[in-house]
Amino acid sequence: MNKEKYQNIDYVSDENTCSELESLNKKNEDLSGFNLNKANLTNINLVNSIMKNTNLSRANLINSSLYGINLSGSNLFKTNFENANLNNANLQNCNLLGANFTNTKLNNIKWGKDYKVINELEAEQAYKKGNFELANKKYREAEDIYRNIKISMQSQTLGNDTGEFFIREMTAKRKQLNRFSLKRLGSKIIEVTTGYGEKLSNIAFTILGIIIVCMILYGIEGVSYQDKTLGFFSDDFPMLRTIGNLFYFSVVVYSTVGFGEMVPIGPLGKSIVIFEGIIGGIVLAILVIALYKKLMDR
Repeated sequence: MNKEKYQNIDYVSDENTCSELESLNKKNEDLSGFNLNKANLTNINLVNSIMKNTNLSRANLINSSLYGINLSGSNLFKTNFENANLNNANLQNCNLLGANFTNTKLNNIKWGKDYKVINELEAEQAYKKGNFELANKKYREAEDIYRNIKISMQSQTLGNDTGEFFIREMTAKRKQLNRFSLKRLGSKIIEVTTGYGEKLSNIAFTILGIIIVCMILYGIEGVSYQDKTLGFFSDDFPMLRTIGNLFYFSVVVYSTVGFGEMVPIGPLGKSIVIFEGIIGGIVLAILVIALYKKLMDR
């Protein structure tokens, strides 16, 4: 069978294309570099096939069996993968803009480093070269791709991967904003502190960091405790006991418990109590939601 015809840029698929591709795959032939633009490959079986750098733009792969397929570097623009099995597939550096992943099995996919699609990588390169218009265009494309994949994964309760693509979607959206805008700065702070509500480790470090920073600030001005001053510059209590009690006070304020045996004595302390109480309620709510996402199906 002449497979060179599939590498011809002018090749047009016909009714024999499906059976011929399946036959080639059964012989363990490398199917890379094929031009299958707009090909009708409904119900095709290409399990574990190698199809790197293949043009499958607008191809119809409804109900296809593509388990373990290697499509790295391929053009999958508006490819229809509805009801297809792409489990364990390699989709690194693929153009996935407009691809239809409705009811597509997407478990254990190799998406590339940090789940980045080629569009975002191209946006980063354009940004470094100072081509901001092209960078924004590519970031918009990446945002659409991430949202599309995220929606498909949500229906399959693929919680961890769904969270990763939500983070990538929000990152691509942020990078379209003006570099020095408050919205972009706020989005970056949310990413670092909570991972957009998806990273338990970020949330845990944020909680601990706020408690410790506020504890230090309380110690500078001091708080009232047992009719004495509990602070770094007071001799009323030993330093170790001071640190322990200030940490306890900061935790109580952060958790909004407020037992009342310790109270701030100055404007700095009172301002910090207000800030820590408000932030504590917000971050703890985010933590509860993040835990729910991790423990329950999406």
